[in-house]
Amino acid sequence: MNLRSYLPFSRHTRPLHATTYLLGVPLFSISFLVFLNSSLSFLLTNLFSVPASRLGSIVGTLGFVDELVAIVAAPIWGLVSDGRLGTRGVSALGYTAIAVGLVLFVQLQSIYPGLVIGRVVFSLGAAAVTTMVSAILPEMTSPVRTLDADDGGEIEHAAPTGKLAGLVGLFTGLGALIGLGVFLRLPPQLAARPDFTPAQAVRAAYLIVAGVAALVALWCALGLPPPRNTDTTNTWRHIKSWIWTRVWGGDPSVYADDDASAPAAKNPDVPRGVRGLWAAATVAFDDGRIGVAYVGGFVARASSVGISLFLPLYVNHYFVSTGRCTPSDVAGERGGCRRAYILAATLTGTSQLTALLLAPVFGWLTDRCAAVPSLRTLPLILSAALGIAGFTLFSLLPSPESRLAFFYAALTGASQIGAIVSSLGLLSQGVVEVKRFDPGLGADDTLAETDPLLARALARTDPNNGREAFKGCIAGVYSLSGAAAILLLTKAGGAAFDRTPSAPFWMLAGFNALLAVVAVGNGVAVGVRERRRVRI
Repeated sequence: MNLRSYLPFSRHTRPLHATTYLLGVPLFSISFLVFLNSSLSFLLTNLFSVPASRLGSIVGTLGFVDELVAIVAAPIWGLVSDGRLGTRGVSALGYTAIAVGLVLFVQLQSIYPGLVIGRVVFSLGAAAVTTMVSAILPEMTSPVRTLDADDGGEIEHAAPTGKLAGLVGLFTGLGALIGLGVFLRLPPQLAARPDFTPAQAVRAAYLIVAGVAALVALWCALGLPPPRNTDTTNTWRHIKSWIWTRVWGGDPSVYADDDASAPAAKNPDVPRGVRGLWAAATVAFDDGRIGVAYVGGFVARASSVGISLFLPLYVNHYFVSTGRCTPSDVAGERGGCRRAYILAATLTGTSQLTALLLAPVFGWLTDRCAAVPSLRTLPLILSAALGIAGFTLFSLLPSPESRLAFFYAALTGASQIGAIVSSLGLLSQGVVEVKRFDPGLGADDTLAETDPLLARALARTDPNNGREAFKGCIAGVYSLSGAAAILLLTKAGGAAFDRTPSAPFWMLAGFNALLAVVAVGNGVAVGVRERRRVRI
């Protein structure tokens, strides 16, 4: 029995590539990010002795720097992944930068500029690997073929991207649990040893996690699929061609080889470079799936960072401000900081465990709702409703030690994974276009957003044409939208945190309300257009 037939991968995807993608990219990309965000406030209190009154502003500033870098780096990494470096090279470079950034965090002995430099390097790597989560996903899927009962021909239906997005969400949740249950527990475990001071424990934990990141970089370099464009002749010509097509967005035929073998020369109309990024941004207005997916990515990234960054910060602030945790008490008799570590990890772990369990559910729901255009945003509406309830109720808690805190954390985890899986599913549905055969249509006509999904006959989409040709740019804009949300959340939320610790959670509830409005509006608009077409 072939296990591959039960998994939503293309038959051309090798088991090594699929395994490396699921275990190496979505799993570890989130685990390192969750570890850094969850441990950052403890790093400040234990290694730099920062008082509770300054935690919010410093954490917010570092988060702002992180996303300021990501907001520029994400689309560039996506653009580069469409070229000769490929998604494999970008992933390997990303994890290498993460390893270097973690080392700099504990080796540079200052907050400014030491931690800022470390955060910049880490952000460059994090932007690369998180962008590759969505950039590699379309490479792993292909349309499903069935036989036409009437003429015996083959019909290709849309790829089951929602199922694969559900798997990605599942491994994303598992990665968050590794970051919380394994990496975040290293500092208190090391601090409990007599030969470790609290500062040494934090430093050793960061170095251990950096070593793991370096190993993952090597794994990705060996296990991910190679880039499609492997031509290495005439390096200077390729450099000029890359600048002309990728940066300036010029006509690839200008630097096409005489044998016209370069993939870029096959279709000079495919947008690339700056034009590719612009096309990726404007396609949101042409296809509601991609537009809503961008907003979903906005909320998904904000929720992920909000849960992993501000929830542990909220717990640490509570223990420090009440005098139950001081830098010298990590391994002391009261164990106040150890209790803070455990509570932060448990609350965040409850959120991520819920996300892990619900990832396949949202993946299945995304694929089921895709059959009805007016209902395809329903999973995002559900996740937005859960986010509004979870973040609002958590912000009203008098103490993070309340039993209700775990239930509200679970709601936020369900909202987070719903936004991640459903937005990735919608994005991939919009990228993996399915062409329709119709005697009255040209060869390049595709299914419109509101066209019936059951076509008479379907033909395979050429990966060098359509949106798949600039899927990296689309993935970059998707990550860019998430970076914009975090940029707003970390700076404004971090500044407001020192005055009102619950402020970031109110902001996250507002973001989910925005997603609900956009998703409902898109569903209503598509439903109205469908009814009008039926009447005509």
